[in-house]
Amino acid sequence: MRPTRTDPEESIPSTSGQRRQNRRSNVSYERLAFTYDPTIDYAGDQSVDFGPMDKICQYCSAIRFRLKPIGLCCANWKIKLPQLITPPEPLNSLHSGQDPISKHFLQNIQMYNSAFQMTSFGANIIQERGFNPTFKIQGQIHHRAGALLPSVDGEYKFLQIYFLGNSEVELNQRCAINRAAKREIIMQL
Repeated sequence: MRPTRTDPEESIPSTSGQRRQNRRSNVSYERLAFTYDPTIDYAGDQSVDFGPMDKICQYCSAIRFRLKPIGLCCANWKIKLPQLITPPEPLNSLHSGQDPISKHFLQNIQMYNSAFQMTSFGANIIQERGFNPTFKIQGQIHHRAGALLPSVDGEYKFLQIYFLGNSEVELNQRCAINRAAKREIIMQL
């Protein structure tokens, strides 16, 4: 058990670890997305804890954090959005999270979305040293749309897969893009 400090002079950080911990507790969250430090425990900071997301708006049924203002979603019914329609099968079942296949789909939804993309992403990405959970782009973002057919001995990619004309070959090509994808899910989609 560590002794508690009572002497005011002892509260001055004496080691680099204590100074670093003190700096972390006084971290500014302004523009934090651009200066993220993976050594800081953001989840343990009380100023970023909004509590559980368990409050439901009485007007639009949006779910919000307990500490967020009431009416932030629909301005107390001043903004009325149409009800969402239930997605068709198999999307409705896959989106439910009720069974192992559905849970896998939801955990990997971006991978399954990528299996059906028609273009590839293009940009001048700025590479910075250190940990980069996000990336910065210089200039414009663009989508690269290739030829309708691949080059000789080339693999079908993106939009080209839609023109294969054989659903089994299409399925194989989509599964080859991401080996972690479950064949039965891609077949349903």
